[in-house]
Amino acid sequence: MSPALFSPLRVGNKVARNRLFVPPMCQYTLENRDGVANYETAQHYGALARGGWGAIIVEATAVAPAGRITPWDLGLWNEQQAQALEPIVADIKAHGALAGIQLSHAGRKASTYRWNQGSGTIPADQGGWQPLAPSELALADHARPQALSESEIEQIIAAFAKAAKVASEIGFDIIQIHGAHGYLLHEFRSALSNQRSDAWGGSQGARNRMSEQTVQAVHEALAGTDTVLSLRLSATDWLEGGLELSDTVALVRQLPQVDWFDISTGGLATAPIPVGPGYQVRFAQAVKAALAGTAGNGSSGVASDGAKAANDDATSGASTANSAPVVSAVGLITNPASAEQILVTNQADIVEVGRPALANPRLALAWAKELGTKVDYMPPQYARGF
Repeated sequence: MSPALFSPLRVGNKVARNRLFVPPMCQYTLENRDGVANYETAQHYGALARGGWGAIIVEATAVAPAGRITPWDLGLWNEQQAQALEPIVADIKAHGALAGIQLSHAGRKASTYRWNQGSGTIPADQGGWQPLAPSELALADHARPQALSESEIEQIIAAFAKAAKVASEIGFDIIQIHGAHGYLLHEFRSALSNQRSDAWGGSQGARNRMSEQTVQAVHEALAGTDTVLSLRLSATDWLEGGLELSDTVALVRQLPQVDWFDISTGGLATAPIPVGPGYQVRFAQAVKAALAGTAGNGSSGVASDGAKAANDDATSGASTANSAPVVSAVGLITNPASAEQILVTNQADIVEVGRPALANPRLALAWAKELGTKVDYMPPQYARGF
């Protein structure tokens, strides 16, 4: 019997060949600071493309210049950026993985240094810019952000939708909205960073509005396509007065447009997080349990019945279309036995492996061998290495 980790999975209207995904991981390699993918970007994703993964999600890509985490981030707000990403998407898909992209706005965590160059906000005279946020509440040693006006909020939502439409047009299978790790949508959700008293704050329902409207705008932008809609969320802030798991469960139940919930935690501010192997899996399990029996609408719902049937026939064992949204677990899942256990015990549908994939882009192929399964997508030029 084939391991669950290497069984196919239907995600919205797409089918992943296995359940081992590469999550979005910022590379900060754009020395021109223009948001345009370069040689390093292509080499990074090219190596992963040949690694046997079920899906590869391109790193946090800003929907507007002020939404970049650092000046060295990817962007998707102009044609040059889209053109540079197109061959990368094609390369990922040519080798059998689904190609995804995470769309992001960094909020008050924008205009920062690369992780290995220091902390805090880069000043304007060094190429930095004014961070934007729900409220004028600074993060640690970062600059005080400027509170967004309602019209600016609407502009950012529109920027997410525009970037999603372009990403789908250039071939991405999956569009993921970044709603985690202390970036803008997460900042709106948490009472620790959102002290607004208008329609965008004051209650948990109002604080959720930014996430809900962004999801709806992206859903509408993807109408008429079979593109998968994903949302990454921090399930808890790990801080008193911040988001709790129950808040996240309540939100996901309000988002039938989402095909895949990617569940992480933390990132809003320094917190006492009990980091250890698989420490975030229980949050994915709780979200999955809460969604059991619900029917995801899919990001478009336009795949024909014939196409769905053909897809099911071609991927015997893949879950059926219009089932409940799928849920992924991420965070210190570092060996195939642990990953397999997460799936067979129904704690999640997908396992994401980040840092180990940086160390070994072909880790999925290595794990297949370790679990004793033979995959038919082993690149022949690498087969003797396994």
